[in-house]
Amino acid sequence: SSSSLRVTPTVPPAAPRRRRQFFFKTKVLATRGARGTGFGYLRPTFIALSRPSVPPGFGRQLVQGHFAFGSWTRLASSCAGALAATALRMAPRQARAKAAPAEPKDSETPEPVAKRTRPKKAAAASKEELPAADSQADTPPQDDTTPAKQTKRARAKASPKAEAKAAADAAAPEGEKDAKKLRRMNTPKRDKDSPLPRSLTPRQLVPEGIGKTLKVLSLNVAGLRSVLNGDKAQILKALVERELPDIFCLNEHKLKQEDVEENEAKLKELLPKEYATMHWTCSTAKKGYSGVAMIIRHSLDGETGVISAPAEVEVTAGMGELGEGDTIAAEEGRILTMELPQLVLVSTYVPNSGQDLGRLSYRVDRKSELCWDRNFAKYVSTLRESKKKPVVVIGDLNCCAEVQDIWNMYDRPDFPEGLAEKPIADQYLGLTSLKKSAGLTPEERESFPKMLKEADLVDTFRALHPDASGVFSYYSMRVVKNRSMNQGLRLDYVLASSSLCAHLRPPAERGAAKDEAPAGDLPVPRIQDSFILDEDDLVADHTAVGCTIVL
Repeated sequence: SSSSLRVTPTVPPAAPRRRRQFFFKTKVLATRGARGTGFGYLRPTFIALSRPSVPPGFGRQLVQGHFAFGSWTRLASSCAGALAATALRMAPRQARAKAAPAEPKDSETPEPVAKRTRPKKAAAASKEELPAADSQADTPPQDDTTPAKQTKRARAKASPKAEAKAAADAAAPEGEKDAKKLRRMNTPKRDKDSPLPRSLTPRQLVPEGIGKTLKVLSLNVAGLRSVLNGDKAQILKALVERELPDIFCLNEHKLKQEDVEENEAKLKELLPKEYATMHWTCSTAKKGYSGVAMIIRHSLDGETGVISAPAEVEVTAGMGELGEGDTIAAEEGRILTMELPQLVLVSTYVPNSGQDLGRLSYRVDRKSELCWDRNFAKYVSTLRESKKKPVVVIGDLNCCAEVQDIWNMYDRPDFPEGLAEKPIADQYLGLTSLKKSAGLTPEERESFPKMLKEADLVDTFRALHPDASGVFSYYSMRVVKNRSMNQGLRLDYVLASSSLCAHLRPPAERGAAKDEAPAGDLPVPRIQDSFILDEDDLVADHTAVGCTIVL
Protein backbone atom coordinates (compact mmCIF):
# COMPACT_ATOMS: atom_id res chain seq x y z
CA SER A 1 0.00 0.00 0.00
CA SER A 2 0.98 3.60 -0.37
CA SER A 3 1.28 3.97 3.39
CA SER A 4 3.94 1.25 3.52
CA LEU A 5 5.99 2.73 0.74
CA ARG A 6 8.66 5.29 1.40
CA VAL A 7 9.89 7.33 -1.53
CA THR A 8 13.49 8.50 -1.39
CA PRO A 9 14.02 11.42 -3.75
CA THR A 10 17.19 11.58 -5.79
CA VAL A 11 19.46 14.28 -4.46
CA PRO A 12 22.34 15.51 -6.59
CA PRO A 13 25.73 15.01 -4.90
CA ALA A 14 26.86 18.00 -2.94
CA ALA A 15 30.09 19.78 -3.78
CA PRO A 16 33.13 18.48 -1.93
CA ARG A 17 33.71 20.37 1.25
CA ARG A 18 36.37 20.42 3.92
CA ARG A 19 35.89 17.66 6.47
CA ARG A 20 37.62 16.67 9.66
CA GLN A 21 38.44 13.22 10.84
CA PHE A 22 39.48 12.56 14.44
CA PHE A 23 41.54 9.53 15.29
CA PHE A 24 42.20 7.75 18.56
CA LYS A 25 45.60 6.28 17.81
CA THR A 26 49.13 5.60 18.94
CA LYS A 27 50.81 6.23 15.57
CA VAL A 28 50.93 9.42 13.54
CA LEU A 29 48.73 9.60 10.43
CA ALA A 30 50.02 11.75 7.61
CA THR A 31 48.52 12.55 4.20
CA ARG A 32 49.96 13.90 1.02
CA GLY A 33 48.47 17.21 0.03
CA ALA A 34 49.35 20.51 -1.52
CA ARG A 35 52.27 20.98 0.87
CA GLY A 36 53.36 17.37 0.83
CA THR A 37 52.67 16.42 4.45
CA GLY A 38 49.80 16.18 6.84
CA PHE A 39 49.09 18.56 9.69
CA GLY A 40 48.67 17.41 13.29
CA TYR A 41 46.66 19.53 15.68
CA LEU A 42 46.98 18.83 19.39
CA ARG A 43 43.70 18.95 21.28
CA PRO A 44 43.11 18.06 24.94
CA THR A 45 42.37 14.44 24.06
CA PHE A 46 43.04 13.90 20.35
CA ILE A 47 44.91 14.74 17.17
CA ALA A 48 42.98 16.23 14.26
CA LEU A 49 44.11 15.72 10.70
CA SER A 50 42.41 18.18 8.36
CA ARG A 51 42.36 17.89 4.59
CA PRO A 52 39.87 18.86 1.87
CA SER A 53 37.69 15.99 0.68
CA VAL A 54 38.87 13.35 3.11
CA PRO A 55 37.06 10.16 2.00
CA PRO A 56 34.83 8.32 4.47
CA GLY A 57 36.60 5.60 6.39
CA PHE A 58 39.96 7.24 5.83
CA GLY A 59 41.19 6.25 9.29
CA ARG A 60 40.19 2.59 8.91
CA GLN A 61 41.86 2.41 5.52
CA LEU A 62 45.11 3.97 6.69
CA VAL A 63 45.61 2.29 10.06
CA GLN A 64 44.03 -1.02 10.88
CA GLY A 65 42.63 -1.51 14.32
CA HIS A 66 41.88 2.18 14.96
CA PHE A 67 38.52 3.90 14.97
CA ALA A 68 37.29 7.09 13.36
CA PHE A 69 35.18 9.40 15.44
CA GLY A 70 32.69 11.74 13.85
CA SER A 71 31.35 13.67 16.81
CA TRP A 72 32.82 15.79 19.55
CA THR A 73 30.71 13.99 22.18
CA ARG A 74 32.07 10.56 21.45
CA LEU A 75 35.61 11.94 21.09
CA ALA A 76 35.52 13.73 24.44
CA SER A 77 34.69 10.47 26.17
CA SER A 78 38.05 8.98 25.13
CA CYS A 79 41.10 9.81 27.26
CA ALA A 80 43.88 10.06 24.71
CA GLY A 81 45.79 13.12 25.93
CA ALA A 82 49.05 11.34 26.66
CA LEU A 83 48.92 9.32 23.44
CA ALA A 84 48.21 12.45 21.44
CA ALA A 85 51.24 14.21 22.92
CA THR A 86 53.45 11.23 22.08
CA ALA A 87 52.11 11.11 18.55
CA LEU A 88 52.68 14.81 18.02
CA ARG A 89 56.34 14.47 19.02
CA MET A 90 56.79 11.74 16.42
CA ALA A 91 54.87 13.58 13.71
CA PRO A 92 57.83 15.21 11.90
CA ARG A 93 59.71 11.90 11.60
CA GLN A 94 56.68 9.96 10.38
CA ALA A 95 55.67 12.74 8.01
CA ARG A 96 59.12 12.83 6.40
CA ALA A 97 59.08 9.05 6.02
CA LYS A 98 55.67 9.15 4.25
CA ALA A 99 56.65 12.14 2.14
CA ALA A 100 59.82 10.46 0.80
CA PRO A 101 59.54 9.46 -2.89
CA ALA A 102 59.31 5.77 -3.68
CA GLU A 103 62.39 4.01 -4.99
CA PRO A 104 62.30 3.47 -8.78
CA LYS A 105 62.10 0.05 -10.29
CA ASP A 106 64.96 -1.48 -12.22
CA SER A 107 63.44 -0.44 -15.51
CA GLU A 108 63.01 3.14 -14.45
CA THR A 109 65.68 5.81 -14.29
CA PRO A 110 65.13 8.29 -11.48
CA GLU A 111 65.13 11.91 -12.41
CA PRO A 112 67.81 13.96 -10.71
CA VAL A 113 66.50 15.96 -7.82
CA ALA A 114 67.93 19.44 -7.52
CA LYS A 115 69.11 20.35 -4.05
CA ARG A 116 69.07 23.95 -2.96
CA THR A 117 72.29 24.22 -1.02
CA ARG A 118 72.09 27.91 -0.12
CA PRO A 119 69.31 30.35 0.66
CA LYS A 120 67.73 31.94 -2.39
CA LYS A 121 68.80 35.43 -1.46
CA ALA A 122 72.40 34.35 -0.95
CA ALA A 123 72.38 32.44 -4.24
CA ALA A 124 70.97 35.43 -6.14
CA ALA A 125 73.56 37.74 -4.61
CA SER A 126 76.40 35.40 -5.48
CA LYS A 127 75.34 35.26 -9.14
CA GLU A 128 75.99 38.96 -9.51
CA GLU A 129 79.51 38.56 -8.14
CA LEU A 130 80.53 35.56 -10.31
CA PRO A 131 82.98 36.26 -13.16
CA ALA A 132 82.37 35.12 -16.70
CA ALA A 133 82.14 31.41 -17.45
CA ASP A 134 85.31 31.41 -19.55
CA SER A 135 87.40 32.65 -16.67
CA GLN A 136 86.27 29.74 -14.51
CA ALA A 137 87.32 26.98 -16.87
CA ASP A 138 90.52 26.13 -14.99
CA THR A 139 89.03 26.53 -11.51
CA PRO A 140 88.39 23.21 -9.76
CA PRO A 141 84.80 22.73 -8.65
CA GLN A 142 84.14 23.58 -4.99
CA ASP A 143 81.99 21.41 -2.80
CA ASP A 144 79.68 23.97 -1.21
CA THR A 145 76.82 21.64 -0.39
CA THR A 146 75.27 22.08 3.00
CA PRO A 147 76.27 19.23 5.33
CA ALA A 148 73.49 17.00 6.50
CA LYS A 149 72.12 17.64 9.96
CA GLN A 150 73.79 15.38 12.51
CA THR A 151 71.74 12.93 14.47
CA LYS A 152 71.88 12.79 18.27
CA ARG A 153 74.21 9.80 18.08
CA ALA A 154 76.53 11.59 15.67
CA ARG A 155 76.58 14.72 17.82
CA ALA A 156 77.45 12.60 20.85
CA LYS A 157 80.36 11.03 18.98
CA ALA A 158 81.64 14.48 18.03
CA SER A 159 81.53 15.83 21.58
CA PRO A 160 84.44 18.00 22.84
CA LYS A 161 85.37 15.26 25.31
CA ALA A 162 85.78 12.68 22.52
CA GLU A 163 87.64 15.13 20.29
CA ALA A 164 90.04 16.09 23.09
CA LYS A 165 90.69 12.44 23.91
CA ALA A 166 91.32 11.61 20.25
CA ALA A 167 93.72 14.55 19.89
CA ALA A 168 95.62 13.54 23.03
CA ASP A 169 95.91 9.93 21.85
CA ALA A 170 97.12 11.04 18.42
CA ALA A 171 99.81 13.29 19.89
CA ALA A 172 101.15 10.64 22.28
CA PRO A 173 104.11 8.46 21.20
CA GLU A 174 103.41 4.88 20.20
CA GLY A 175 104.96 3.40 23.35
CA GLU A 176 102.95 5.72 25.56
CA LYS A 177 99.77 4.85 23.67
CA ASP A 178 100.37 1.16 24.31
CA ALA A 179 101.04 1.81 27.99
CA LYS A 180 97.85 3.86 28.33
CA LYS A 181 95.84 1.19 26.55
CA LEU A 182 97.28 -1.55 28.75
CA ARG A 183 96.60 0.47 31.89
CA ARG A 184 92.99 1.04 30.87
CA MET A 185 92.52 -2.65 30.13
CA ASN A 186 94.01 -3.72 33.46
CA THR A 187 92.17 -1.13 35.54
CA PRO A 188 89.06 -2.80 36.96
CA LYS A 189 85.87 -0.83 36.49
CA ARG A 190 84.29 0.41 39.68
CA ASP A 191 80.82 -0.75 40.56
CA LYS A 192 78.94 2.54 40.65
CA ASP A 193 76.19 0.99 42.75
CA SER A 194 78.65 0.37 45.58
CA PRO A 195 80.35 2.90 47.86
CA LEU A 196 83.78 4.16 46.97
CA PRO A 197 86.37 1.93 48.67
CA ARG A 198 88.25 3.49 51.56
CA SER A 199 91.93 2.90 52.23
CA LEU A 200 93.03 1.77 55.67
CA THR A 201 94.48 4.64 57.70
CA PRO A 202 95.26 3.15 61.12
CA ARG A 203 95.70 5.51 64.03
CA GLN A 204 99.29 5.89 65.23
CA LEU A 205 99.62 4.91 68.87
CA VAL A 206 101.90 6.84 71.20
CA PRO A 207 104.79 4.63 72.33
CA GLU A 208 105.16 3.98 76.03
CA GLY A 209 107.61 6.12 77.90
CA ILE A 210 106.91 9.18 75.81
CA GLY A 211 106.27 12.38 77.74
CA LYS A 212 103.27 14.65 77.33
CA THR A 213 101.08 14.50 74.24
CA LEU A 214 98.67 17.14 73.02
CA LYS A 215 95.56 16.05 71.11
CA VAL A 216 93.83 18.67 68.97
CA LEU A 217 90.44 18.14 67.31
CA SER A 218 88.59 20.39 64.85
CA LEU A 219 85.03 20.20 63.55
CA ASN A 220 82.94 22.38 61.24
CA VAL A 221 79.50 22.37 62.90
CA ALA A 222 77.75 24.52 60.24
CA GLY A 223 75.78 26.36 62.92
CA LEU A 224 76.28 25.55 66.61
CA ARG A 225 72.83 26.71 67.67
CA SER A 226 71.07 24.07 65.53
CA VAL A 227 73.43 21.37 66.85
CA LEU A 228 72.85 22.18 70.51
CA ASN A 229 69.07 22.41 70.08
CA GLY A 230 68.72 19.19 68.07
CA ASP A 231 69.49 15.49 68.06
CA LYS A 232 73.06 16.10 66.89
CA ALA A 233 74.03 17.34 70.35
CA GLN A 234 74.41 13.77 71.62
CA ILE A 235 76.66 12.88 68.67
CA LEU A 236 78.86 15.86 69.52
CA LYS A 237 78.97 14.83 73.16
CA ALA A 238 79.90 11.23 72.29
CA LEU A 239 82.69 12.45 70.00
CA VAL A 240 84.30 14.57 72.73
CA GLU A 241 83.90 11.90 75.41
CA ARG A 242 85.58 9.28 73.22
CA GLU A 243 88.47 11.39 71.87
CA LEU A 244 89.00 13.65 74.92
CA PRO A 245 90.89 16.33 72.97
CA ASP A 246 93.01 18.78 74.94
CA ILE A 247 91.93 21.53 72.53
CA PHE A 248 88.64 21.31 70.66
CA CYS A 249 88.20 23.78 67.77
CA LEU A 250 84.84 24.66 66.22
CA ASN A 251 84.48 26.15 62.74
CA GLU A 252 81.50 28.03 61.35
CA HIS A 253 79.56 28.28 64.61
CA LYS A 254 77.55 31.20 63.12
CA LEU A 255 76.90 32.84 66.48
CA LYS A 256 76.45 36.54 67.01
CA GLN A 257 78.47 38.07 69.80
CA GLU A 258 75.35 38.60 71.93
CA ASP A 259 74.45 34.89 71.60
CA VAL A 260 77.82 33.55 72.77
CA GLU A 261 77.06 33.56 76.49
CA GLU A 262 73.83 31.57 76.14
CA ASN A 263 75.31 28.92 73.84
CA GLU A 264 78.51 28.67 75.85
CA ALA A 265 76.43 27.74 78.88
CA LYS A 266 74.62 25.04 76.86
CA LEU A 267 77.92 23.71 75.58
CA LYS A 268 79.43 23.50 79.07
CA GLU A 269 76.34 21.63 80.24
CA LEU A 270 76.60 19.17 77.35
CA LEU A 271 80.34 18.43 77.40
CA PRO A 272 82.34 16.90 80.26
CA LYS A 273 82.95 19.36 83.08
CA GLU A 274 86.70 19.66 82.39
CA TYR A 275 85.96 21.66 79.23
CA ALA A 276 85.60 24.91 81.11
CA THR A 277 87.59 27.53 79.16
CA MET A 278 86.25 28.74 75.82
CA HIS A 279 87.42 31.41 73.40
CA TRP A 280 85.23 32.82 70.62
CA THR A 281 85.52 35.05 67.58
CA CYS A 282 82.36 36.08 65.73
CA SER A 283 81.59 37.79 62.46
CA THR A 284 80.79 41.47 62.86
CA ALA A 285 80.56 42.17 59.13
CA LYS A 286 77.64 39.79 58.69
CA LYS A 287 75.44 38.48 61.47
CA GLY A 288 75.01 34.72 61.91
CA TYR A 289 77.97 33.94 59.68
CA SER A 290 81.34 32.18 59.95
CA GLY A 291 82.98 32.17 63.41
CA VAL A 292 85.68 30.09 65.14
CA ALA A 293 85.94 28.82 68.74
CA MET A 294 88.59 27.10 70.86
CA ILE A 295 87.66 24.98 73.90
CA ILE A 296 90.44 24.00 76.35
CA ARG A 297 90.32 20.97 78.58
CA HIS A 298 91.29 21.37 82.24
CA SER A 299 93.02 18.60 84.15
CA LEU A 300 90.99 16.65 86.69
CA ASP A 301 91.94 16.38 90.33
CA GLY A 302 95.10 14.34 90.69
CA GLU A 303 95.79 14.44 86.95
CA THR A 304 98.80 16.10 85.35
CA GLY A 305 97.35 18.34 82.70
CA VAL A 306 98.92 18.94 79.33
CA ILE A 307 98.07 22.64 79.55
CA SER A 308 99.08 23.74 83.03
CA ALA A 309 96.98 26.92 83.26
CA PRO A 310 94.21 26.82 80.62
CA ALA A 311 92.55 30.00 81.83
CA GLU A 312 95.79 31.95 81.33
CA VAL A 313 96.55 30.78 77.79
CA GLU A 314 96.85 33.69 75.37
CA VAL A 315 94.40 33.53 72.46
CA THR A 316 94.12 36.25 69.79
CA ALA A 317 91.73 36.76 66.87
CA GLY A 318 92.52 37.74 63.28
CA MET A 319 95.78 38.14 61.40
CA GLY A 320 97.10 41.09 63.33
CA GLU A 321 98.74 43.77 61.20
CA LEU A 322 98.42 41.66 58.05
CA GLY A 323 94.64 41.75 58.43
CA GLU A 324 94.36 45.54 58.61
CA GLY A 325 92.21 46.84 55.79
CA ASP A 326 90.98 43.32 55.03
CA THR A 327 87.35 43.13 56.20
CA ILE A 328 87.15 39.38 55.52
CA ALA A 329 90.17 38.51 57.65
CA ALA A 330 89.49 41.13 60.33
CA GLU A 331 85.69 41.19 60.66
CA GLU A 332 84.36 37.74 59.74
CA GLY A 333 85.78 35.83 62.71
CA ARG A 334 87.92 33.37 60.77
CA ILE A 335 91.11 32.94 62.81
CA LEU A 336 92.01 32.20 66.42
CA THR A 337 95.65 31.83 67.45
CA MET A 338 96.74 30.15 70.69
CA GLU A 339 100.31 30.32 71.96
CA LEU A 340 101.56 27.39 74.02
CA PRO A 341 105.02 26.95 75.52
CA GLN A 342 106.08 24.46 72.83
CA LEU A 343 104.20 25.65 69.72
CA VAL A 344 101.60 27.99 68.23
CA LEU A 345 98.17 26.64 67.24
CA VAL A 346 96.05 28.39 64.59
CA SER A 347 92.40 27.42 64.13
CA THR A 348 90.97 28.81 60.91
CA TYR A 349 87.90 28.72 58.72
CA VAL A 350 89.11 29.78 55.26
CA PRO A 351 86.68 31.85 53.16
CA ASN A 352 84.76 29.92 50.54
CA SER A 353 85.10 31.23 46.99
CA GLY A 354 81.30 31.25 46.68
CA GLN A 355 78.87 29.62 44.28
CA ASP A 356 79.54 32.33 41.70
CA LEU A 357 83.29 32.33 42.54
CA GLY A 358 82.96 35.95 43.60
CA ARG A 359 85.79 35.53 46.13
CA LEU A 360 88.09 33.41 43.99
CA SER A 361 90.35 36.33 43.12
CA TYR A 362 90.58 37.27 46.80
CA ARG A 363 91.56 33.71 47.65
CA VAL A 364 94.35 33.14 45.12
CA ASP A 365 95.37 36.28 43.21
CA ARG A 366 98.73 37.14 44.76
CA LYS A 367 99.11 40.24 42.58
CA SER A 368 96.06 41.92 44.07
CA GLU A 369 96.22 44.11 47.15
CA LEU A 370 94.23 41.63 49.24
CA CYS A 371 94.85 37.90 48.89
CA TRP A 372 94.00 35.35 51.58
CA ASP A 373 96.49 32.64 50.58
CA ARG A 374 99.38 35.09 50.33
CA ASN A 375 98.59 36.95 53.57
CA PHE A 376 97.85 33.77 55.52
CA ALA A 377 101.20 32.28 54.48
CA LYS A 378 102.90 35.50 55.63
CA TYR A 379 100.98 35.37 58.91
CA VAL A 380 102.11 31.81 59.65
CA SER A 381 105.70 32.62 58.70
CA THR A 382 105.64 35.69 60.94
CA LEU A 383 104.38 33.62 63.87
CA ARG A 384 107.10 31.02 63.39
CA GLU A 385 109.87 33.61 63.12
CA SER A 386 108.68 36.00 65.84
CA LYS A 387 107.72 33.35 68.41
CA LYS A 388 110.63 31.05 67.56
CA LYS A 389 108.18 28.15 67.67
CA PRO A 390 106.69 25.73 65.13
CA VAL A 391 103.12 26.34 63.98
CA VAL A 392 100.18 23.95 63.63
CA VAL A 393 97.21 25.01 61.47
CA ILE A 394 93.93 23.14 61.77
CA GLY A 395 90.46 23.70 60.34
CA ASP A 396 88.31 23.90 57.23
CA LEU A 397 90.61 25.18 54.47
CA ASN A 398 87.98 24.93 51.69
CA CYS A 399 90.24 23.37 49.06
CA CYS A 400 90.82 19.89 47.65
CA ALA A 401 94.54 19.70 46.97
CA GLU A 402 94.94 16.32 45.23
CA VAL A 403 92.95 14.03 42.95
CA GLN A 404 92.35 11.56 45.81
CA ASP A 405 90.54 14.35 47.67
CA ILE A 406 87.77 14.62 45.04
CA TRP A 407 85.40 11.69 44.64
CA ASN A 408 84.45 12.73 41.08
CA MET A 409 87.98 11.89 39.92
CA TYR A 410 87.72 8.23 40.94
CA ASP A 411 86.00 7.10 37.73
CA ARG A 412 88.77 8.39 35.50
CA PRO A 413 90.64 5.50 33.80
CA ASP A 414 94.06 6.90 34.78
CA PHE A 415 93.17 7.50 38.46
CA PRO A 416 95.16 8.00 40.59
CA GLU A 417 98.80 7.80 39.44
CA GLY A 418 98.35 8.83 35.82
CA LEU A 419 95.88 11.55 36.68
CA ALA A 420 98.03 12.99 39.47
CA GLU A 421 101.02 13.24 37.13
CA LYS A 422 99.17 15.56 34.78
CA PRO A 423 99.13 19.32 35.25
CA ILE A 424 96.20 20.37 37.40
CA ALA A 425 94.50 22.16 34.49
CA ASP A 426 94.55 18.87 32.47
CA GLN A 427 92.93 16.78 35.20
CA TYR A 428 89.42 18.01 34.41
CA LEU A 429 88.89 16.20 31.11
CA GLY A 430 85.24 15.16 31.18
CA LEU A 431 84.74 17.00 34.49
CA THR A 432 84.70 20.60 33.33
CA SER A 433 81.90 21.52 35.73
CA LEU A 434 84.34 21.06 38.62
CA LYS A 435 86.35 24.00 37.33
CA LYS A 436 83.57 26.30 38.50
CA SER A 437 82.97 24.66 41.88
CA ALA A 438 84.33 26.46 44.94
CA GLY A 439 87.26 24.60 46.48
CA LEU A 440 87.80 22.54 43.32
CA THR A 441 88.88 25.20 40.83
CA PRO A 442 92.31 24.84 39.18
CA GLU A 443 93.27 28.24 40.59
CA GLU A 444 92.64 27.16 44.20
CA ARG A 445 94.32 23.79 43.78
CA GLU A 446 97.38 25.41 42.20
CA SER A 447 97.54 28.08 44.91
CA PHE A 448 97.28 25.63 47.83
CA PRO A 449 100.74 24.01 47.47
CA LYS A 450 102.23 27.48 46.93
CA MET A 451 100.75 28.58 50.23
CA LEU A 452 102.20 25.51 51.97
CA LYS A 453 105.63 26.22 50.53
CA GLU A 454 105.55 29.91 51.43
CA ALA A 455 104.50 29.12 55.02
CA ASP A 456 106.78 26.07 55.37
CA LEU A 457 103.79 23.86 56.17
CA VAL A 458 103.22 20.13 55.58
CA ASP A 459 99.93 18.30 55.01
CA THR A 460 100.34 15.87 57.91
CA PHE A 461 97.67 13.40 56.80
CA ARG A 462 99.26 13.02 53.36
CA ALA A 463 102.69 12.72 54.94
CA LEU A 464 101.45 9.69 56.88
CA HIS A 465 99.10 8.29 54.21
CA PRO A 466 100.30 9.51 50.78
CA ASP A 467 98.34 6.93 48.78
CA ALA A 468 95.14 6.90 50.84
CA SER A 469 91.96 7.15 48.78
CA GLY A 470 88.30 7.31 49.67
CA VAL A 471 89.03 9.35 52.83
CA PHE A 472 86.95 12.53 52.90
CA SER A 473 86.00 15.15 55.46
CA TYR A 474 82.94 16.69 53.76
CA TYR A 475 79.73 15.17 52.36
CA SER A 476 77.26 17.45 50.64
CA MET A 477 73.75 17.19 52.08
CA ARG A 478 72.22 18.16 48.75
CA VAL A 479 72.44 14.53 47.60
CA VAL A 480 71.20 12.06 50.20
CA LYS A 481 73.29 9.14 48.95
CA ASN A 482 76.62 10.98 49.17
CA ARG A 483 77.34 9.76 52.68
CA SER A 484 76.26 6.14 52.14
CA MET A 485 78.13 5.95 48.82
CA ASN A 486 81.23 7.62 50.30
CA GLN A 487 81.13 10.43 47.76
CA GLY A 488 82.84 13.34 49.44
CA LEU A 489 85.67 15.87 49.45
CA ARG A 490 88.65 16.45 51.72
CA LEU A 491 88.38 20.09 52.76
CA ASP A 492 89.65 19.91 56.37
CA TYR A 493 93.35 19.67 57.18
CA VAL A 494 96.01 19.55 59.86
CA LEU A 495 99.06 21.44 58.63
CA ALA A 496 102.30 21.72 60.58
CA SER A 497 105.71 23.33 60.24
CA SER A 498 108.21 21.09 58.51
CA SER A 499 110.28 20.83 61.70
CA LEU A 500 107.37 18.92 63.28
CA CYS A 501 107.10 16.48 60.36
CA ALA A 502 110.67 15.58 59.36
CA HIS A 503 110.31 12.10 60.83
CA LEU A 504 106.92 11.29 59.26
CA ARG A 505 106.82 8.29 56.97
CA PRO A 506 104.03 6.05 55.75
CA PRO A 507 103.46 3.07 58.07
CA ALA A 508 104.68 0.61 55.42
CA GLU A 509 108.04 2.38 55.14
CA ARG A 510 108.56 2.90 58.84
CA GLY A 511 109.33 -0.73 59.69
CA ALA A 512 111.70 -1.14 56.73
CA ALA A 513 113.73 2.00 57.45
CA LYS A 514 117.15 0.95 58.78
CA ASP A 515 118.16 4.43 59.86
CA GLU A 516 114.99 5.08 61.83
CA ALA A 517 115.79 6.51 65.26
CA PRO A 518 114.10 5.18 68.38
CA ALA A 519 111.01 7.08 69.46
CA GLY A 520 112.80 8.46 72.49
CA ASP A 521 115.55 9.99 70.32
CA LEU A 522 113.24 11.86 67.94
CA PRO A 523 113.02 15.64 68.31
CA VAL A 524 110.16 17.22 70.19
CA PRO A 525 107.70 18.66 69.65
CA ARG A 526 106.67 16.47 66.70
CA ILE A 527 103.52 15.20 64.99
CA GLN A 528 102.73 11.66 66.11
CA ASP A 529 99.41 11.11 64.36
CA SER A 530 97.04 12.84 61.95
CA PHE A 531 93.56 11.45 61.36
CA ILE A 532 90.15 12.01 59.77
CA LEU A 533 87.13 10.61 61.63
CA ASP A 534 85.06 10.03 58.51
CA GLU A 535 83.57 6.78 59.76
CA ASP A 536 81.85 8.42 62.75
CA ASP A 537 78.29 9.69 62.79
CA LEU A 538 78.05 13.18 61.34
CA VAL A 539 77.26 16.21 63.48
CA ALA A 540 76.92 18.31 60.32
CA ASP A 541 78.19 17.94 56.75
CA HIS A 542 81.84 17.82 57.89
CA THR A 543 83.71 15.16 59.82
CA ALA A 544 86.18 15.87 62.59
CA VAL A 545 89.92 15.99 61.86
CA GLY A 546 92.71 15.98 64.40
CA CYS A 547 96.30 15.28 65.35
CA THR A 548 98.40 14.06 68.26
CA ILE A 549 101.55 16.02 69.07
CA VAL A 550 104.38 14.79 71.25
CA LEU A 551 105.55 17.73 73.39
